[in-house]
Amino acid sequence: WKTEYSENDFDRRLCLGSDIAVDNDRVYVPGCDGLRALRRSDGEQSWFVDSTLRQGVGVSDRRVYANADDLLAIDADSGDVVWRANTGGDRLTKPAATADGVIFTNRVDGVVTAFDIDGEQRWQHRTDTETRSPTIGADTVYVATSTEPGRTGRLLALNRSDGSVRWAVDTPSPKRGTRPVVDDDAVYLGCSGRDQGTLVAFDRSDGAERWSFTDKNSTVYEPAVTANMVYAGSNDNHVYAFSRTGELRWQIETNSVVGTVVAGESLLYAANNQRLFAIERP
Repeated sequence: WKTEYSENDFDRRLCLGSDIAVDNDRVYVPGCDGLRALRRSDGEQSWFVDSTLRQGVGVSDRRVYANADDLLAIDADSGDVVWRANTGGDRLTKPAATADGVIFTNRVDGVVTAFDIDGEQRWQHRTDTETRSPTIGADTVYVATSTEPGRTGRLLALNRSDGSVRWAVDTPSPKRGTRPVVDDDAVYLGCSGRDQGTLVAFDRSDGAERWSFTDKNSTVYEPAVTANMVYAGSNDNHVYAFSRTGELRWQIETNSVVGTVVAGESLLYAANNQRLFAIERP
């Protein structure tokens, strides 16, 4: 299926974001005029929340969390706004949601905030530097910061219950718009630099570096992780495939910058400025 909108829709400030989210029943499409929920089965709109969004949405356990003028907690089935919370800023990142609440960061101010499922603020942690979107893995929140954009950064592991720091390690500068990617025992971070980009893998338990890869340009983007492989796009016009231990298995030239990659069951999907690729996963 496909869903189309007329020119009149765009006259009413309909501008759709590419940072969509999905659950078992719906596709959530953020836009400058509000949030749309479309049925996965046929693309028909289930509901619409009329509130200008500032970033993507987080989805978990029948709730959708969206950054508008306030942080909105929305019932995924009905589209009703369950609660609103004043977030005190407009440079907010994509929320990370769990069954018992939501966490987001203010990119410029470097404040990480956690709310309970009823909208009560649980804790705040101030990084005092530019932050990226958070990622939740079990009882830990992973937040990447850029202490000197294009040069240096820092990766923090925070206790999800109270925001205390479990560990923090120095990193290259994380790419803006990306976030840490977590698997069973590692955290992966795509980074940018003045002369080269880097993909770094850290141990989840203590932040020790496991391995890193440096490309031939300025950026490695947010990776996709499967049971035995790690895939990443780069500014050097390549898609890279690594083993979970960091061994380079293969690379493909695409003739243009490759940003986001997504791993399906048998295919890897990657997009550059000209084409969408479906690449066979050996």
